[in-house]
Amino acid sequence: MGTLVCTIELDKQKGITVTVDNADGQILQTVTMDGTSITLKVAGQTDTSTVVQKADSIVVTVKDFKVDAETITLLSSKTSDWKSQDTLTVESTKDMTFTSQAKLTQSAMQDASLSSSAKINVEATQALAMKGMTASMQATGGEAKVDGLTLKLSGTTEASMSGLNVKVSGQAALDLEAQGMANLKASGVTSVSGALVKLG
Repeated sequence: MGTLVCTIELDKQKGITVTVDNADGQILQTVTMDGTSITLKVAGQTDTSTVVQKADSIVVTVKDFKVDAETITLLSSKTSDWKSQDTLTVESTKDMTFTSQAKLTQSAMQDASLSSSAKINVEATQALAMKGMTASMQATGGEAKVDGLTLKLSGTTEASMSGLNVKVSGQAALDLEAQGMANLKASGVTSVSGALVKLG
């Protein structure tokens, strides 16, 4: 690295400006304190990064921003936004927890997926709602189970249930009812039995 040109300018109106000019590297470093803000600026051949600190804000503008620390804590007392104009990846090598004391919403304009090589638990202490234009749930390696104090499955136009073997049972009572026509059909033997059987 060649000789650096360092200057300090003092001005009662503009404040203090410190510059370091690296002509060989074509890099200009500037520190400006104007009585309102402190600005750190590094300008290279193609890229420029700045840090502007005021009494109520700090703005960092840079092409690549990295934080390397043992622990990181982010705390805000009001609304916080985290937006990416490209792909956003959040990754943890150990457990990850998303917690909200109020409403928690996940939405996507296209595909949305949750995947893990281990387990995924979705839990709500009050109501849990999942909604989509179409919805599907599949267990590829074992049992798919839906359990509740009361269980209701309904379709606005049509509801169907199928399987190699289908069993419907009630511990106290079992009601099968149709407002219109009801059909019971089997390609093999049809058996109706009970202590008391009433037809009609």
